[in-house]
Amino acid sequence: MRLLTTKPHAEHIGPPSTISSYAILSHTWDEPSEVTFKELDLFTHSPGPWPQVVAILLPPSVYLVSLGYRWTFDASANSDLLGELALVLNLIAISIFCLIHCMITLHSSTNKNDDNTLLQQKEPGYDKIRQTMRLAHRHGLKHAWVDTCCINKDSSAELSESINSMYAWYAAAKVCFVYLSDLDPAAADKNLDEALPHCRWFKRGWTLQELIAPRHVIFYDRDWNERGTKDSLSSLLSRITTIPEELLRGEKRLEHYAVGRRMSWASMRKTTRREDEAYCLLGIFNVNMPLLYGEGEAAFCRLQKIIVEELADLSLFVWTDGIEEEGEEDDENGRITTKRAPWASMFATSPRQFSCAGKLEATLADSTYRNLRSGPRGIQVEASLIFRFSEIDKDDGNKCIYDTHCMIDGMPIGVMIRKIGGGRYVRYKPWKLSYWGSCVGPDGGYEPWKDVNRTLVETVTLGTKLPTEFPWCPGFNPVLGNRSSALKLRLRPSSPRLEVEQCRAMPRTHWDIHDNVFFSTIKTTKGWSAFFVHGYIEDTDTTCIPVNFFLGCVRWNIRKSFIILASLEGLDTGTRAFLENQLDKFEFESCRKAEAVMMSVFDGKLNGGNTTIVETHVVDKSRMPTSNDGGTVFDGRSIFQTNGPATSSPGWHYRVPSSGRKVKVEISVELNEEEDPSICVTPVMILDLQLKLLE
Repeated sequence: MRLLTTKPHAEHIGPPSTISSYAILSHTWDEPSEVTFKELDLFTHSPGPWPQVVAILLPPSVYLVSLGYRWTFDASANSDLLGELALVLNLIAISIFCLIHCMITLHSSTNKNDDNTLLQQKEPGYDKIRQTMRLAHRHGLKHAWVDTCCINKDSSAELSESINSMYAWYAAAKVCFVYLSDLDPAAADKNLDEALPHCRWFKRGWTLQELIAPRHVIFYDRDWNERGTKDSLSSLLSRITTIPEELLRGEKRLEHYAVGRRMSWASMRKTTRREDEAYCLLGIFNVNMPLLYGEGEAAFCRLQKIIVEELADLSLFVWTDGIEEEGEEDDENGRITTKRAPWASMFATSPRQFSCAGKLEATLADSTYRNLRSGPRGIQVEASLIFRFSEIDKDDGNKCIYDTHCMIDGMPIGVMIRKIGGGRYVRYKPWKLSYWGSCVGPDGGYEPWKDVNRTLVETVTLGTKLPTEFPWCPGFNPVLGNRSSALKLRLRPSSPRLEVEQCRAMPRTHWDIHDNVFFSTIKTTKGWSAFFVHGYIEDTDTTCIPVNFFLGCVRWNIRKSFIILASLEGLDTGTRAFLENQLDKFEFESCRKAEAVMMSVFDGKLNGGNTTIVETHVVDKSRMPTSNDGGTVFDGRSIFQTNGPATSSPGWHYRVPSSGRKVKVEISVELNEEEDPSICVTPVMILDLQLKLLE
């Protein structure tokens, strides 16, 4: 760290901890008038290298002159030879003197005009340094720091260290002088509340940390008249910057505010270099990162990865990006609107996208939800996914929501996500957030489950970088582009009609709740899928017939399907739990293991072919247990699973009463294929279910 002494000269002192006290200047740069580290010597009247030249050449020339005079005196008494030598020495000495004079004169005449021009150009910048030293002296300080001239920007190592340490330097300063070069004294005298918000200082990225970090801040107008302090102006500063007064007054620390909210403070600020959008926020999040000028918006992505690893704050995902429709100019028809791509990275591309998080508050959450790990494919996290009942038949993205454990104005907030691969999600429709009702119950508690259904914790990968090309279709569509095949379960019209209470699909990694299909991303790898279906058939107004069955399909993605259809009624509770828990552990590609478990459980219970008989009983509707997830809904073509790709079953179907009249239900399944370009580029495989009540 370099500090200015009372004589404005950059001097390397050491880290702030080794210095008792110093002042610091915060200002907006006005190129090209700012004085750099190399240019500071111009104002301290440094004579340059010529004193060293004179010091080297003057002693021998004086010695030669004195020797020449002595030999001249001796020559008059002894010989002409000494006189000739003396004359030569005198000529050499005189030549050296003339050479020194010519060099200095030539240098002065050559650079005089350039130096004068540069001094005039840099005078406004040097005046800021002079005024800073004057104010520092008035506050009893011997040192000050000014960013323009105290950092040697020719050294990349020094520049990187300075930027990573800058927040700490501002925080350690005894006082920070904020110079507002565009604050007119007359306007400030008339109405400071009206004039101050228009200052450029509040729109620059670097000045955010310069406002927050130092404890004592004094504001000055264009003529260096004091206009107030951070404490006295805290209310006005809070309205201008949206930074809470408690933080400005030092009553709270940065750590008390969610990452997303801290990002919002920078959403209206700009930097000259795109990379500085990230670098100017290092101190705000107490992180460090190397500087790579030239990487563009990738710097902000790197910053978010570091924040994820250091802070694991889910509010980092609470941002919005523009609007749904984008405009284009057409020469013939005027302005037209086009739909933008609904997919985006989980990371924002700029702090400007956090303008929606100005009132964001993070809620307390179990540490499980904060176990984030950054990798090459994205962020792996133990996620809490939310599914909204009211959005089943809508296509606004609210089917699957990633719970950020944050609130805005008392409303729980999440972001919509979409599955594009095995367990991999990206941001979906990033131009809006998802709210789901009041979180405050009658007793003041957090009750979001009354409006939505939440799965158990699931390990997912949140994509932080979208590819530009996909294997299965051209264009920018990560959903269709990653699907080589798809499998859907559909209930064919029949009488009596099956009312489904629960339908659990496994493996969860390859089940897409938006399209209600299983998908495969590779044609050559064998995959498997399974459904646990629990429902009932209407019997009378007061009675119904419970139906519970299992449907498995292996190797369907390579078009060599084998179906396993069996009743769950004949299995004891332990066997059912074993089957469900074991299948839940297998990956989609673990086809042989999954098939082996299915066959071992249902060995001897399969009727052969694609038909099975469920032996059940007629029961009173009042004795039927209620599903804990709001039920399963048919959208006309497929079963929509409101509780998502489930984890372990809650076991409500185990409690179905077994008394009453015995009934047999025949269940058959037929495998068909249908074209549906909205789901997959290849024909979609359909498992058509049909029920028949046997006499």
